[in-house]
Amino acid sequence: MSLVGNLEDLGLGDIFQIIFLSRRSGVLAIRGKAVEGKIYFKDGLVIAAYAADASKKPVGDNAQDAVFGLFIEEGNFDFELKDVTEEVKGMQRGSVFLAEHGLNPQFLAMEGSRLLDEAKARKSAAPPPPSIIRPAAGPQPTVSLPIREEVPTVKKEEAAPMPVEESFSPKSIWAEAGIVEEAHVEPVTASPGLSLLRSMIFELQNPHSSSEITLLILRFASELMNRAVLFIVKRDTIEGLGQFGVVLKQGDPNRKIKGIKISPAEESIFREVFLKKMTVKKKLEHIPMHEYLVKELGYEWPAEVFLAPLLVSGKVAALLYGDNAPEEKPIGDTESLEIFLAQAGIAMERALLERRLSMKGKE
Repeated sequence: MSLVGNLEDLGLGDIFQIIFLSRRSGVLAIRGKAVEGKIYFKDGLVIAAYAADASKKPVGDNAQDAVFGLFIEEGNFDFELKDVTEEVKGMQRGSVFLAEHGLNPQFLAMEGSRLLDEAKARKSAAPPPPSIIRPAAGPQPTVSLPIREEVPTVKKEEAAPMPVEESFSPKSIWAEAGIVEEAHVEPVTASPGLSLLRSMIFELQNPHSSSEITLLILRFASELMNRAVLFIVKRDTIEGLGQFGVVLKQGDPNRKIKGIKISPAEESIFREVFLKKMTVKKKLEHIPMHEYLVKELGYEWPAEVFLAPLLVSGKVAALLYGDNAPEEKPIGDTESLEIFLAQAGIAMERALLERRLSMKGKE
C-alpha cells in the first residue's frame, strides 16, 4: 500500500513531517521534470538516499545533498510502506548514499525548503531579457533627425555569463544536463484524501481538546467511506463514542452507537486489531460478535470493513470502524486516513500531557 500524489498538492517538507511524526518506514520515490530519486526511511529517520538528473548523473555526494536535490516544486511522489533494512544493506555504496545514524527529516524539511525558496528568489530577481520595441501598424509620419544613433548590437559571444547557482534548483539541473525546454511529467492519480490531509494536519497542531481530535477523525473518514464509528477502548470493553452516516429505521443513531459494547476478549475483528495494533480491511465473518455489530448499525451487512487503531503512548486508545453500506462496494485506498490517524494519536498524546501539566499546576 502506498501514498501517491503530486508535490503541488503536498510538498516534500510536509511529507517529511508526516513520516517523521508517525515514525514510518518505507521508500519515498520522487520524479520531477529533470531530477528523480528515492529516500529511504526507517522509523521516521532518513537512512539512505540518492538523486540523479536527466543525464543519470548523481546529484550531490552524500545522503543529505541527495535529499536537498529532490526538493522541487513540481513532480510526483510515491511513498511505499515497507521495511527497508535489508534492501538498504544490499545496496552498493556507489548507487546510493547511506546515513549511518539516520538524518532528522525535520531538519531536512526546513533546510531543503529554505534552499528551494532561495533558488526561487534568485530566479525571480534575475533581470528580464531586453524587449524589442516594434513600430505600430499603419503609415508612420516621416521625421527628419539631424543625427541618428544606432543601438549597438551585443554579439552572442560577448554576452555576460549567467551566474552559477550555489544550491540545487531545477534550472541548474537543466543547464547541466543540456536541456533547453522542460520535460513533461505525466500527472498521477493522487491517493484519496490527500488534498484533505495537508489542511487537516495543520488543524491537529493545536487541538483545544481530545473531543476536537475525534471530530477531525470522523470528518476525515467521511471523505472516504459512507459511514464510520469511532470506538473508545476502556479497561474491559470497547464502547461506541461517535459516528457519521449511520441510518436506523427507528431511534437516534448517536444514542444507539453509544450503547454498543464489544468485548476485546471475544473473537472478532476488534480483537484482531486490538492485539496486532494494525489496520485491517476485509470482509466480516459471520460470527456472533460481528452479527451483533451489524444489527446495531442497521442490519446492512457490508461488502468490506475498515478497522484501524488510534495509538496513544503505544497503547490502543480508540478504534475507527468504517464501511460503504448500504452500497455493496469495498473500501478504497485508505493510506491517507491511516497516516492521519497516526498524527491524531500524537496530537492526543500532546493534549493529554498538557492537561496533566495544567492539573498539576493547579495543585
